[in-house]
Amino acid sequence: MHIYVDIGVHAFPEGADTPKRLNLTAYGLGFSQIVVTAHSPYWAQFPDSSLPLGVEIVAATVRDLRKQIAYFRDISTVVSVHGGDERINRAACKDDRVDVLMHPERGKHSGINQVTAKLAEKNEVALGFSLDYFWKTEELERSRLLAFQRRNVSLCQKFGVQVIVTSGAYSHLDLRSPRQLKALARLLLLTDGEADIALSKVPLNIIKRRAQKKEARL
Repeated sequence: MHIYVDIGVHAFPEGADTPKRLNLTAYGLGFSQIVVTAHSPYWAQFPDSSLPLGVEIVAATVRDLRKQIAYFRDISTVVSVHGGDERINRAACKDDRVDVLMHPERGKHSGINQVTAKLAEKNEVALGFSLDYFWKTEELERSRLLAFQRRNVSLCQKFGVQVIVTSGAYSHLDLRSPRQLKALARLLLLTDGEADIALSKVPLNIIKRRAQKKEARL
């Protein structure tokens, strides 16, 4: 039996609901765990919570990205980078302190190429595929993002890059069950087995590896 984890869930004040409400809903849908993820500008506003708290670093420059990685790597359960800008995408994949590059396709292009994919594999940076656009965007934008994600999945499969699938939820109404997310992942051309791993083994290993790195620096 798989232990499913959603590591891209956004709570109040960034989202609409408390971490507790999101966790209860996710548990009812079949998740064993969620990681409440705050975009870095909201980090200081999040209350203390018993749930794991991850960060999604929003950076305007590569220099700013590196500074934020150095700050968050010892205090966050998961260190993700907000993708889209190709310079930020590449810098994130070059840095082994980063756990996940989220939605690199949220720019003008798909966001990664063969060079970026090889860097991600070398540095054990997973690519995060947030599926919230399926129910939040119009048809034209949805088709564009789907095409980009399919291209990126193909690169991940070719070069052995780890993949994360997340709801990208901002409220309990945005959350989807593992079964629903796996069905959507098929549209990205992930197999059922790959989708299972992207919702269970990969996020669990990331959380474990981050904890080990923290202990090693104590």
